[in-house]
Amino acid sequence: MAELPEIVDQHILEGRTILAVKTIRDAQECPLDEAIHLYHQRYEELHPEPDTAQKCPGPRILRFEADGSLTVSEDQQDVR
Repeated sequence: MAELPEIVDQHILEGRTILAVKTIRDAQECPLDEAIHLYHQRYEELHPEPDTAQKCPGPRILRFEADGSLTVSEDQQDVR
């Protein structure tokens, strides 16, 4: 990735997207679409997805028990 000023990371982490993209454009002297691409790359580096977010959970089964409580099951084998 291209070398970016430290302020870009600060803008990204504090949610100032427009300022981050403007700073990237000024520093790299690049067109808007390239600055946006660099912004997204850096955003992903600063906000990696946790492993659990990458796995899609299976279906959940909700069941009311006789006593009125709610049971949540994620495994089909847990169903009676």
